Amino acid sequence: MSRLDTTDIIREAREMRAAEMRRIQGLMAKRLGLYFRLLGRSAADAGNALQPLFSWNPQDDSRRRPATGPGLAARANELLRALFSWNPQAHRS
Repeated sequence: MSRLDTTDIIREAREMRAAEMRRIQGLMAKRLGLYFRLLGRSAADAGNALQPLFSWNPQDDSRRRPATGPGLAARANELLRALFSWNPQAHRS
């Protein structure tokens, strides 16, 4: 019966493990590269699809009627003030 050299077995196992780790690392790098390229292309396509929504200029409309009364911010402010200043005891007789 031949004698087993445990040192050689351990060394060979470590070498095989290191080679497998390098292989997996290379595989993951390739897959991540592909993933980010696809993600970038998808983002660019989405940007091109959404461009008309963000290129609209409301100031080009010559038929706009002039603003009358308070603006939206002033109306929202008055609404919030009325909401939070309501006193239910003021309406009792």
